[in-house]
Amino acid sequence: MARRKKIIQVPLGNVEKIAKAMCCSRTTVFNALAYRSDSENAKAIRRQALSAYGGVETSKLILD
Repeated sequence: MARRKKIIQVPLGNVEKIAKAMCCSRTTVFNALAYRSDSENAKAIRRQALSAYGGVETSKLILD
């Protein structure tokens, strides 16, 4: 069975910029963009990625 998972894709190099702007690590940004974390900081990272860094919300197919 397959399911879809939401992710946010940003252009190459913008993860570093987001991490610097949000004062966090690249790992934190990757986890937030992959919806692995749902803290207030992760929500702020996702908002910032979508509004200021060219992020696009899409889905990824997960095979079970």
